[in-house]
Formats: sequence, C-alpha cells, structure tokens
Amino acid sequence: MNHKVEILRTEEFHEKEPQIFRRIYSGEKSGKIRFCKADRYKNAVTGTFAIPDKKHPSENKFTFGYYMVNEKLIFIDDGDTVKRIMRGMHDYETTEFFLFDFMEYILKEDLIYLQQYEERLAKLEEELLEGNMKEFDRKILLARKDLSALSSYYEQIEDVGEVLQQDAAERGSERGRFLFGLFCNRAGRLYTMVQELKEYSMQLREMHQTQIDVRQNEIMKVLTIVTTIFMPLTLIAGWYGMNFKNMPELKSPYGYAVVTFVCVFIILVEIWFFKVKKWFK
Repeated sequence: MNHKVEILRTEEFHEKEPQIFRRIYSGEKSGKIRFCKADRYKNAVTGTFAIPDKKHPSENKFTFGYYMVNEKLIFIDDGDTVKRIMRGMHDYETTEFFLFDFMEYILKEDLIYLQQYEERLAKLEEELLEGNMKEFDRKILLARKDLSALSSYYEQIEDVGEVLQQDAAERGSERGRFLFGLFCNRAGRLYTMVQELKEYSMQLREMHQTQIDVRQNEIMKVLTIVTTIFMPLTLIAGWYGMNFKNMPELKSPYGYAVVTFVCVFIILVEIWFFKVKKWFK
C-alpha cells in the first residue's frame, strides 16, 4: 500500500483528528454514513462514500469516510471495503491521482451492471407480454427502489467529482482537474442511464396497469351482455308474477309454452344482434 495512504477505524481517527472527524460526519446522526459527499477546507478535502450493494442497492451500502491533506490520504473504514477495493489498484506518486483511481475503480463495472439490470427489465417485459403477471407489482416495486437508490448514488458521486475537480483547479493541478472532469462525465452518463431505466420501469408498470384495465373491461363486457340478455326475461317474469285475474294466457293450457317460446326467441334475437355488432370479439 502507498505509504501516503492510511486506513483507520472510526475510533482511531476520532482520537487522532477529533475536529476533522466532526467535519466529515457533520449532518450524520450517530456517525452513520448515508450518502456520498465532499467538502473543501483550506488545503484539505473531506467526505464520505456510501456505495450501494449491487445485490440489494436499496437495502445495503458499503460506507466509509476519507480525508486528504498535504499529500496524505486517510480512509476511515470499520470494515474491509477500502482494503478490498485497493487490492485491484495500482500505486501512484500523489494521493490526488490515487483518489481518482480509487473512485474510478468504484465505477469500474457499473456500466456492465446497469446493462444486466436492463436485461432483467426486458425479461420482466417478456413475462408480462406472455400474461405471466404473478408477483409483478412486487418485482417492479423492488426494481424502482433499487433504481432510485442508484440514481441518488450517481448524482452524489458526480457532485463529489465536481468538488474534487474544483479543488484541483484551485491548486493549479491541470491534470487533476482534467481527470476529475472525466470522472464527472462518467458518473453523469451512469446517472442518465439509470434515469432511462427508471423510465423503462415506469413504462412496464403502465403496461401492466393497461393489461389489468383490459381484463376488467372484458369482465365488464361479459357482465353487460349477460345483463342485457336477461333483462327482457326479467321483465316478462316480473310482468307475469303480478297474477292479475284477467291476465292473458294465465289460464291457457299453452300459456307456459308460449311464454317459453317468446323468451327463447328474444334470447336468439339478442345474440344475433350482438354478433352483428361484433360485441363478442
């Protein structure tokens, strides 16, 4: 590991740099990191990282803080996140370039991850088109929660890059300004991609709602046809249910057969009419 880069636990850093500790964790209740940020203090840059777990972006985050001053970079991490990231990195002469490479490494495989996430949404769309809507609401809700968490993350990480770019420019480091500018562009593209995925998920939800509406309309159509068919029969049944003494066909031996024939005839005429109007399609 670079001798200019150090990893401390929260308690160790608190004891060593109590004032800087308060600056890094200002706004964080109980010292718990919730988002990515960067703050400039004269010759120092401090901040935090909250990297979503790719398996459950909306639930778990890998969190740690950092402090860069006078060519010295300190990471504040109670776990092994920083060590794990640094295993795949190269050593650099300056902490500025090391921090840039560190942040680049964090986003190294994010484009592939988002492409895979898009494939998951596409598969969900195929299932929806095939009529398999089992647990669709739960799946799309989880997807939107994940994408919202990733959207906030990339927006925050882009802001961090802008602060570091400004710091490099004020220190006269043209290379640092250029590199952190590239990082901001990359984070911005990832943010845009997540926004497109969120829009895609919204379209899937609207498609699902449309299918539900179509099914409900089909049910209402069937109920309407059935009600329309039996409405005249209900009228006849109610009419003859009055049992007035001088009602026609009431005492006729063929009365029941005549009424039955009239009812069947009405049903056949209605079915023929519905077919002509193509109500059954």
